[in-house]
Amino acid sequence: MIKKITLLFCILLVANFAFAQKEKVVVNAKLPDWLQTVKVVNSKPVYKNIQDGYYLFLFEKQNNLETKEQYSHIIREISNGTGVQNGSEISVSYDPSYEKLVFHKLTIWRDNKPIDKLILQNFKILQNEKELSRFIYSGLYTAYLILDDIRKGDRIEYAYTIRGSNPVFPKYSNTIYFEGSSQIVNVYNNIIFKPGRNIRTKNFNRVPPLKRSVVKGLNVFEWQNSMSKTYPANDFEPSDFDPFARVQISEYNNWQEIVDWGLNLQQFNTKNSPIINEKVAELKLKAKGNKEKYLELATRFVQDEIRYMGIEIGEYSHRPNSPEKILKQRYGDCKDKSTLLCNLLKANGINAYSVFLNTYLKKETASLLPSPSVFNHETVVVEFEDRTIYIDPTVANQRGPIFSNYFPYTAKVLVIKDGNKELTETAQQNLGKLKSLVVFNVGDTAGTSKSTLRITSDYSNNYADNFRENLNNEGADNIEKSYVKYYSNLYPGLTIKDPIEIKDNEAANIISVTETYEIDSLWTRSETDQSKRLAYFYGDLINDQIISIKKFRNAPLSLKFPCTIEQEVRIILPEIWSFENENINIDNENYRFVYSANAKFNTLTLTYYYQNFTPILQTNSINGYIKDSKEILNTLSYGIYWGGEGTVENEGLNLKLLGIGFIALLLSIFIAIYLYTRKTEFNLDSIKNAWRLGGWLAIPGIGITINPLIILVAALKQDIYTDKIWQGIQLNAHSLLLNMSVIFTVVFNVMLFVFSIFILVSFYKRRDFFPKYYIAFLIFSFLITLLDTIASIYINKLVNNEILGTSEFYSVLRIGIFAAIWIAYFIKSERVKQTFVFSYPDSDWRDAVIQDLNENFSHQNLKKQEIIEQQKTIETVENERL
Repeated sequence: MIKKITLLFCILLVANFAFAQKEKVVVNAKLPDWLQTVKVVNSKPVYKNIQDGYYLFLFEKQNNLETKEQYSHIIREISNGTGVQNGSEISVSYDPSYEKLVFHKLTIWRDNKPIDKLILQNFKILQNEKELSRFIYSGLYTAYLILDDIRKGDRIEYAYTIRGSNPVFPKYSNTIYFEGSSQIVNVYNNIIFKPGRNIRTKNFNRVPPLKRSVVKGLNVFEWQNSMSKTYPANDFEPSDFDPFARVQISEYNNWQEIVDWGLNLQQFNTKNSPIINEKVAELKLKAKGNKEKYLELATRFVQDEIRYMGIEIGEYSHRPNSPEKILKQRYGDCKDKSTLLCNLLKANGINAYSVFLNTYLKKETASLLPSPSVFNHETVVVEFEDRTIYIDPTVANQRGPIFSNYFPYTAKVLVIKDGNKELTETAQQNLGKLKSLVVFNVGDTAGTSKSTLRITSDYSNNYADNFRENLNNEGADNIEKSYVKYYSNLYPGLTIKDPIEIKDNEAANIISVTETYEIDSLWTRSETDQSKRLAYFYGDLINDQIISIKKFRNAPLSLKFPCTIEQEVRIILPEIWSFENENINIDNENYRFVYSANAKFNTLTLTYYYQNFTPILQTNSINGYIKDSKEILNTLSYGIYWGGEGTVENEGLNLKLLGIGFIALLLSIFIAIYLYTRKTEFNLDSIKNAWRLGGWLAIPGIGITINPLIILVAALKQDIYTDKIWQGIQLNAHSLLLNMSVIFTVVFNVMLFVFSIFILVSFYKRRDFFPKYYIAFLIFSFLITLLDTIASIYINKLVNNEILGTSEFYSVLRIGIFAAIWIAYFIKSERVKQTFVFSYPDSDWRDAVIQDLNENFSHQNLKKQEIIEQQKTIETVENERL
C-alpha cells in the first residue's frame, strides 16, 4: 500500500510540475510593439540546394536588450514528400526558471489561404535533457507540436517571443549566424538597446553589412541577407573550424571583466566549514606533511570520488555550488569539482585557481571578443613552487606523479586569478605511448600444429588513463570478449589460450596487458592456386590512427591527438625462409611514420612507429597526407606465401612471366629482323647525293640513342618479374584483370625495347624506311602510354575505389606533344628526305655506285683522248699553212 501511495504521489508531482511549466507557455496574438518592419525578397532556392525536403523562406530574430525579449519569426516551405515527413513539427526550447514563451502565430498557408493552427492545448511540454547521457541536467523544456494535414507546397509560418534572460550574466553577449547547412531565402537579425550601452561587434567571414539607426530613442543594429550560402560538411573537421558567416556581439570590454565576474561567482568562505576542514585534515594526515603528495591526493579524491553530475538550472548554468554542498552530495559538474579542488588546495597553502576554456575552439578562443559565453568548461591551474600544472578534475582514473599529469587540452584559457587581464596558452602535451609486442609462433602449413599468438601491450600516461577508464566502465571480462571478437575477424579459428592479464603500475602510470591465443587456421589456401598456403599479419594499431580521405578538400583535417604508437610484430616460422629487408621513413612537421621488415634465421620482424605532432592538419598539407596515408596503409599488412617447396614464395623471379617475356622477345626480334632485311629499291642519285646526319636530326637522335636504356631501366624498376608482386595479385578479388594488366605490361615493354633498338640501328644506317617506322614508333609509344594510364586509373578505381587525378595524364601529354612535333618534322623536312635513302641489302647499292664510278671514269678518259687527237690535228693544219 505504501508503494502505491508513493507511486501516486510521484505521478501527481510530475503532472503538477508539467502543468506549472505549461503556465510558462502562453498564446498572445499581439506582437511586441518594438519590432522593426522586415522587407523580404520573394524567391526560392534552386531545387538541388534544398535539403530534407523543405527550406526556410524567412528566418527572423529581433532582440530587445532593454525588455529582455527575443522575437523569432520563421516561414518554412514544404517542397516535396520528404519535407512533409521532416518539416511538419514545431519545437521551441526555453528555461522556465527565468524565461517565458509566448506564441503569437502558427499558420499554414495553402493556396495563399491561411489555416490557423495556434491552439495551446495541442502543444506538448517536454523535458529537453539532451545532455543527460553526459550527466548534465539543464532544466530546459521544449514546447513541441506535431502538425496534422501538412502537404507539399504548404508554407508553415510561426512566431513567438521568449521573455527573460539568465540572471548570472550582468551584460549581454551573443553570436548571430547568417548561414546554415541549408540555403535560407531571407535572414534578418537585429539588436535594440539604449545609446549608453557599449555594444561591440566582431565579424567572421562574409557578414552582411551592419545598418545602424535610432528608433524611438533606442539604437537599432540590423543585419539582413538573402539566399544564404551553404557549405558541405567534411568528415573529421576540427571543432574550431567554422566557415559560416557570423557576428559576435559583446557588452564586455576586456578579459579582466570576465575574471572579475568569475571571482564574484566563487565567493565562498570555507574556513569554518566542518565538512571541508575534516576532509583537509584527512588529506594532510595521509600526505604526512608532503605538500606535493597532498596535491596528488586532493586531485585524485575530487577526480575519482566526486562523481560527475551537473544540475545546471537557471543561474547555476555558470554559478558553482558551494564546496560544502559539493562535498556533502559527492557530485558536481566541471565548475563544481574545480571549485572544490581549489578550496581543498588553498586550505593547505597551495595556490590554485579556476580556469575557463572552450573545448571546441581551443586556441581560436583568442580570436573572440571577451565574454563569459565564450567558455564551456572549467578546470584548475596550480602554482606549486616554480612549477605550473593544469588539472581537469572531471577526468577520472588518472595516476602517476602529479607533475606528469596529462591535461587533455591545448588551448587559450582564462585563469580566474585576481588581476589577470589576458588569456594564457596551455602547453601542448604528447607524453604517453602505446607500445605493443605481437609474437606469432607459426604452425606448419600441413595443419598438424596450431599457431600461437601472444600480445604484450604497455599503456603509459594518457593511454594508461584511457585504458583504466575503459576497464572500470567495461570490466576485464567484456574487454577480453571484445579483443577475441576483434582478432577473430583478422585470424579465423582464434581462441583464448590463457585469460587476459592486466597489471596496473599506478605509481608509474603504466598498464601492461598480456593476451594469449591459439589459431587453428593461420594458413589458408589461395583461391587461384590451391597448392599455395598464405598467411597475413597486420600493423593494426596504427591502422586505426590513419584517416583515409580520397581527395583534397578545402577544410582542415582533425588528426587523432595525442598519438604515439609503437608496434612490433615478430613472426617465428617453422623453418628458415628468406625475405627482402624493407624500410620506409616518412617524417615531417605534422607526423612521423617509420616501418621496417627484417629477417634473421627463422624470425621475421615487422616494426611500426607512428606519431602525430599536431591535432589539426591545415589545408596546405592535405595532398601530402593523402599520398603518405596511402603509403602507410599499404605497409600495414604483410603476406607470406608457401608453395610446397619449403621456401617462401614472395621472393625471387616468376618463371611464368619470364617465359612470357622471353617468347615476346623472340617474336619481336624475328619481326624486327624481317622488317630490316626486306629488299627495297634504291635511287642511285639519292644515294650519291645523300646528306649526313645533322641539323635538327641531332635532337631526336639523342632520344633514339638512349631510348633502349631508358625503357630497360624503367622495366626493371617496376620489379614486375618478381614472385612478390605476382602472388600479391592472386589474392585480389580482381586478380584476373590484374593478371592481364601485368602480362600486357610485360609483352609491350619487351616489344617497345626491341622496337627502340630497331629504330636506333635504322637511324644510324640512314635506312630509307626509317622515317616511316620512326613515326610508327612515336605513335606506338603514345598509344601504349595512353592505354597504360587509362588501365591504371580503371584498375585503381576498381581495386582501391580511388579516382586518380589529372596529373596521371601529364606523361601522356608530354609524349603526345613530342610525337606531334617530330611527326610533322619527319613528314615535311627536306633533310629527312635527303638523309634516309639507303636500301637493303647494302651490296646492291654499293655495287651500283662502284659501277657508276667506273663508267664515269672510262667516259672521262675517252673524252680526254678525243681532245688530244683534235689538238694534234689543229697543230698539223697550222704547220701545213705556214
